[in-house]
This record gives sequence, structure tokens and C-alpha cells, in this order.
Amino acid sequence: MSDIPIPQGRFRGLALKVNFFLLIAVALAAGFVALVAYKQGWLVQTSPVHFVTANALGINKGMPVKLYGFTIGSVTDMQLAATGVDVTLSITSEHLARIPEGSHARHIRESGVIGASVIDIVPGRGGRRLDSGAYINFEPSRGISEIIDDFRRQAVPAFNELRQVLGQVGRSGEDLSEILGALHDETEKLPDTHRAVRKVLEQAQGTLAAADRTLSSAGRASEGAERIAESLERSLPGLVQSIDAAAAQLRKTGEEAQLTLKSTRPILDQGEAAARDAGDVLNAAKRVWPLSDAFKDNADPMLPIDSFEGQRKR
Repeated sequence: MSDIPIPQGRFRGLALKVNFFLLIAVALAAGFVALVAYKQGWLVQTSPVHFVTANALGINKGMPVKLYGFTIGSVTDMQLAATGVDVTLSITSEHLARIPEGSHARHIRESGVIGASVIDIVPGRGGRRLDSGAYINFEPSRGISEIIDDFRRQAVPAFNELRQVLGQVGRSGEDLSEILGALHDETEKLPDTHRAVRKVLEQAQGTLAAADRTLSSAGRASEGAERIAESLERSLPGLVQSIDAAAAQLRKTGEEAQLTLKSTRPILDQGEAAARDAGDVLNAAKRVWPLSDAFKDNADPMLPIDSFEGQRKR
């Protein structure tokens, strides 16, 4: 058997292939472990929060812990304590800042009675954040029997009141036929009441239609007012600029007229002085001897009154 020759090249590269296969297997195993660690939250930093309950029925390890319906942790441990069961909640550290002091936990079901059980965190009104490892209050869930008992406690007073009303009706001694007759009469009046109500509704619909038309016309009027306002807004700057330009031109013209009056005032003063001088010269010339006779006033000759009377006598 030992003399049988082994063919060369048959197992060439076998070790390399085995090593490559082992490397792939190790990589797959590491990826699976990393995925499980990520799903289980092993790579996420968490903070413990505790509460004590008198009965741990319905609470299990791994139960999700939710805040506002969003999963922020899970139940990681349960231990017996002196007053009940100490339950440890593992809360993501980044979400612990959203749980202030005064918060409490409660055991509820997601879809009422038949949904999955969760631990719901109800935030308190405190401003300071909850410390890691702190204890919060716990509100256990109510069972079917407790719900039935609560309904019974609420329904019994209503049934008692109904029994009292029926007893008062029985003791009143009124004839049931009269009551039924009155009810029948009122029932017969229902069609007339129905027609009256329908008429009122039709009138109300007409009023609403008129109101709609009024609102539509008011809307069109408001649109026209908006367009007028827009046109005024567009034309107002140009009008203001033209008024400003006209005012500036008037101001400039007034200033020029004032300057002209100031410049012509000396000329007018000189002309007035020259006129006064000419009048003085003329008066003096009238008083000179050679020219005094030429400037005498030729008064109209007046006849004496007696001359007319003398002519009548003759």
C-alpha cells in the first residue's frame, strides 16, 4: 500500500482553500454575533430604572418599555423584594433625558384588552431629569374581573334610579290608558311638526343662499377695492414726486422773484427821487420872473349875477 504512487498536483492549493473557507465562516459568525448584539441592544448605552410592584403577573423579561408609543428600552431583571417584586427597566441613555422626575410606569396592552403587554412610561411634570437607577411609581393593569366590578359599581346606581322612577310611576295612580292616549295624540302631531320644521329648514336654506350671494358680492367689491388700492399705490409715488417737483419749482420761482424785487428796488427808489427832483425844478421854474406869466392859471371868466337881471329890465 505504501508503494502506491500519489499523483502530483492533486491536492495543490488545498490548504489555501481550507483557510479561505474558514475565513469566510469566521466572518459570517462575527456578522451574526454583531447583528444579534445590535438587535439586543448590547452596543447601546443604557441606564437602569426601577419600580416595585406587589404582583408581577403579566410582566416578563424582555418586555418592551415605551414612551409616547416609542420603544425606549425593555425589562431586564425581576427580583423579590421586601414589599413585592423589584423590576429593573433598561432605558436607552439618550431617551432617559425625556423622563422627568415624578414620572410613573403602568402595565397596559397595546390594543386594549387583547394586545401585547408593554410597560408604558407616563412623564411627570417635573423639570429635572430622572437619575439613573432611580425608583418610579407603578400602576398595575386591571383584569377582566376588575373591569366587570368597575362596570357593576357604575351601573348599580343607574339601575337603582330607574327602579325608583318606575316605582313612582306605579304609585302615582294615573291611568295608563290616559298616558298612552296623550302619547298617541302627540304622535299624530308629529307630521305637522315635521312639515313645519322642513319649512323652517327651507327658509333657512334660502337665507343661507342669499347670505352666500351677499358674501360673493362683498368679495367682488373687496377685490375691486383691492385693485383700486393697488392702482393708487402704484400711481401715488409718481403723483407725490410730481407734487414735490412742482413745489420745488414754485419755491425756486418765488426765490427768483424775490431776488428780482430786491435788485429792482434801488432802481425804483432812484426813479422816485428823480421824479421828486423834477417836480421841485418845475415849481422853481414857475416862480422865476420870465416864466411866471407863462404858467399863470387861466381861470374862466364869470359874469356877475346882476348882469342877467339888468338885461331883463331893459
